[in-house]
Parts: sequence; C-alpha cells; structure tokens
Amino acid sequence: MRKAAIACTVVAALWCGQSAAQTTAYAPGHGSPNSIVLSVPVTASINNHCGFATAPSGTYNQPDFDAVGLLHDFDFVLDCTLPLRVGVVSSNGGLLANAGSLPAGYIAFAPYDITLNLVGDTTSVSATCAAATLTTGSTCTTFLGPATTTQGLRLDDSASQTSGSYLRVSAPPYPGPDVLVAATYNDTLVVTLSASP
Repeated sequence: MRKAAIACTVVAALWCGQSAAQTTAYAPGHGSPNSIVLSVPVTASINNHCGFATAPSGTYNQPDFDAVGLLHDFDFVLDCTLPLRVGVVSSNGGLLANAGSLPAGYIAFAPYDITLNLVGDTTSVSATCAAATLTTGSTCTTFLGPATTTQGLRLDDSASQTSGSYLRVSAPPYPGPDVLVAATYNDTLVVTLSASP
C-alpha cells in the first residue's frame, strides 16, 4: 500500500506591497523543504511620563533657630522619561510668627534660603533663592513655581528614579538688628513638577 505524502502550506505576506507568496513544507522523509522560517515583527512602545516617584514632604522644627540657624533637606525622587522643571512657592516668603502687636525693637519675620537640587540619569542642576523671592508673583526667576513647561528649575535630562534630589531650607543664626519675638514661626512650601520637552 502506498503512503500519501503529507504537506503543510503556509501563506505569508511579503513586505514592500508585493502579493502573498505560497510556500509548501513537507513532512520529514517526504520531500524538501521540511521547515519554513517566518519573520513576525513585534513592536512595542512606552509613552512619556513625568512625576515624583517619592514627593518632597514632611515637616521640620528647629528650636532656637535664631541662635543656631536652620539646615534641613527634604529628599525626593524624580521619575521622568524626558526633561522636566520643578517650581517652589513659599506661603509667607520667610518664617512668620503670629505674634500680634510687637514692642519696638522686635520683629515676627525671619528670612531664610531655599536650595533646589535636581538629579537626573546623567546630569544634575542646583540653584538657591531667598524665600522672600518665592511668593506668588515674586522675583526668583530660577525656580519660582508653579512649574510649567517654561517656568521652574530645568533638568535637561530624564530621571529614572535616581536618588539625590532635595529641597534644602537654610539660614545662619539670626543677626538682628531687631530681636525675634518669642513665638512659633512657620512657612509652607509648595513644590510642583512639569514635563519640559
């Protein structure tokens, strides 16, 4: 009894707009070829994204800051696939006490500085502004917020969750000539981020 040859036919589309071509593959021992190699292109993409992997947050309390000064870092981690900008806004423009009326020679406002340090995959950038220049509509052109595509400190790099970014508050011991009133001083900083392609 004669066995019939078994064949498998595959139709594959050719690139460049040509018509489909037909190729036959035979079972082993029943002709050649026994296999067919097909190329199946697979593509994938990732959309750009930009945000904080870990946002700057927390509070800082320094007793007797008039005598010892201020120095504290709020760490954060950036997660952006393209260049970005970070902006900062100070609510009070300095450390402000709710002290009511004050006697002569006393004040309820203390200045301090804010340093913004951004770390990307291959580069970093840093700048410092006085808190007094970081109120809404003020004069710190380096990183006054809110951040937009054109406003804020610019990092010309992607940042794939690289550590090292921080917002630093600092001030030396208060020099006078007026005396800071005994009270609790405070300020609130708002930090924003925007992609800046």
